[in-house]
Amino acid sequence: MRNSKKNIITTLISQLVATACGIVIPRVMIGTFGSEMYGLTASIAQFLAYISLLEGGIGRVARAEIYTPLANGDSIGISKVYHAIKHFFAIVGVVFIGYVLVLSVAYYDMAKVQEMGRLGTFFLVWIISFGTLAKYLGGLSNLTLLNADQKQYVGNFIVTATTIANMVLVVVLSEIGSDILVVKIGSSLAYVAQPLCYGLYVKKHYKLPKVGKNRAKLKQKWTGVGQHIAYVLHTNIDIVILTLYANLQLVAVYSVYKLVISSMRKITGSFTSGMEAGFGEMIARKEQHSLQMAFRKYKYMLSFVNVVLFGTTAVLIVPFVKLYTAGITDANYIQPAFAGVLLLAEAIDCNMHPCCSLPISANKLKETRWGSYGEAGINVVLSLILVQWDPLLGVALATLIATAFKGLFYMIYSARNILQMKVGELGKNFLLSNGLLVLFAVLGAICNIADRIGGFGQWIVWGFGSLALVFTVTSFAYFLCYPTEQKDVFLSIWRKVKKR
Repeated sequence: MRNSKKNIITTLISQLVATACGIVIPRVMIGTFGSEMYGLTASIAQFLAYISLLEGGIGRVARAEIYTPLANGDSIGISKVYHAIKHFFAIVGVVFIGYVLVLSVAYYDMAKVQEMGRLGTFFLVWIISFGTLAKYLGGLSNLTLLNADQKQYVGNFIVTATTIANMVLVVVLSEIGSDILVVKIGSSLAYVAQPLCYGLYVKKHYKLPKVGKNRAKLKQKWTGVGQHIAYVLHTNIDIVILTLYANLQLVAVYSVYKLVISSMRKITGSFTSGMEAGFGEMIARKEQHSLQMAFRKYKYMLSFVNVVLFGTTAVLIVPFVKLYTAGITDANYIQPAFAGVLLLAEAIDCNMHPCCSLPISANKLKETRWGSYGEAGINVVLSLILVQWDPLLGVALATLIATAFKGLFYMIYSARNILQMKVGELGKNFLLSNGLLVLFAVLGAICNIADRIGGFGQWIVWGFGSLALVFTVTSFAYFLCYPTEQKDVFLSIWRKVKKR
């Protein structure tokens, strides 16, 4: 697949930078402004994310439509899809302004804000919204084109630079005693630069003839709408429910754990950057054998890396959060059961990503819509029920059950209808990877190393030891179940090392 090495390397670098910056920023924000204020900003960001319901899954539908003209070098076809996306997102941007106005007026009473006045909350909502507004007014159409053309590396360079700029601005402004509104203005300005850079690159490197009103009609638009609504509900419902049925301190606790776990997911996902676009090109060219071989390779690699990273995280996350929040006493951040359940849910979602991407690559969104709908429905209903029992653990359990449902649905569909492989082949990988993750999570709970670690230096030492143990156990388990695949991977790595 074209540009795969550049995409993987730059995505990995981008995610490592995002992880490092993401660890620094919440600690600075919580230490400077307190857990409730940090929870307030995280909650507002999640409420703003609901405007993406209006995106209608257009990015996903557009990628499915644009793979064929890209594979055939059809500039007119590419331009028609591109301008259809751009037109749609411009409308969403206008509606977004109205949504922000309503949210900025209503949020103070809805969230029962105590740390900030009504007027301050009003301005905070608008300031946090700036980056999202810029995204709709040009960023998403250009980014969709770059990703579909297997040029994720371009976006990765831009994202890395703006992520670093954002961290520097937040840290500096916080350290000099700036108000939270000033800090968030600096943060938003950094992200406004992203869509501007995307636009400059596309304008310079693509010939996109004007098509007037002859824009592409995206065939599976309404299916994309339904699936995107389901995705937004799945990714944002937890914090919204905690805001409405619990308190902003629990939102802060949830956000800290989610930050660490999502960072692991992003690092794992970097190893399959460009995968969806590559699969789409193979499907468009009807290269079934190549598709099966590439899928097996990526699925094996992703699940192995997924188990190693998430397994290590299962052992180390609670000790890390304990050190990370040392001295902060306005909320209880030590939540081992919640951490284990949320981590397993994210690991399953990450492990199933190749299966969930295939229907997009094959333009089979309509046929797989019930996987997304079912996941959203299960998550919302169970979250509303279980939050009454235990707010944090309840929403995490709901997410785990919903994610497992979606993963199994897409695994079965993709195996039977796209890959033309036996479901049992993918099922074995599902059971093996998740069985190992549960083992490592239980091991971490039994060892209870949080009480044995007194500083980040000791945590790093334990981290290397945990990584070595998890890697060894995972390698042995995968060798027993996938001897041929593991041998091929290690031989490939050895050949590359010898050449150097």
